[in-house]
Amino acid sequence: MNNFKTQRQNRLRDRLPRFRRDERGVAAMEFAIIAPIIIGVYLGLAELAMVLGVERQVSHSASVAGDLATQAAVLEEGDIEDIISATLRVANVKDVNDYVLHMESFDRDSSGSEISLGEIVYGAGRESWLEDFDESELSTDMLAEGSGILVARVAYRYTPMGLPNTLNDDSSRGLLPTSQTLTETFLLKPRRSATVEVGAGAGTKFT
Repeated sequence: MNNFKTQRQNRLRDRLPRFRRDERGVAAMEFAIIAPIIIGVYLGLAELAMVLGVERQVSHSASVAGDLATQAAVLEEGDIEDIISATLRVANVKDVNDYVLHMESFDRDSSGSEISLGEIVYGAGRESWLEDFDESELSTDMLAEGSGILVARVAYRYTPMGLPNTLNDDSSRGLLPTSQTLTETFLLKPRRSATVEVGAGAGTKFT
């Protein structure tokens, strides 16, 4: 019995050096350790490129909306529909229900107060996604009496990779946030008139 035990120990001792020198499978183990990191970095860079591209489109759409609106003295319903159609085409978003556009024209009266000459809203009910804007902060250099200004604001709720995070909430605990709201605001002066009126002017709101 003792001889058998001794022989077994000797065989194990003889095999140990060969086991230490055997490097088969090392590459597979290294790949298994490194692969998740490489894949994570790749997906992160892909997501960053996608969100930057979408942000550029959303920003450009605000510029286009304001640029088109400021080329008319009065914006009627047909003009507004054309502007919104062109804006959505430029934005090129996956889902228009995640996009909101708000434009409002301002002028300053003789008392120095800001007055609204009408507003346009696409995506009514989602205005809370937009950046806050306070017209009272407009300087008299930017908004003088009889020299209006048009404010174009857009927002788009972007979903990373088209997938929610594992917790399905907006907390920072998940892998990715459920959604990211991209916003942009442009202030533009009228191109062909002193002011831009929306429909009948003050108090008018197209949705």
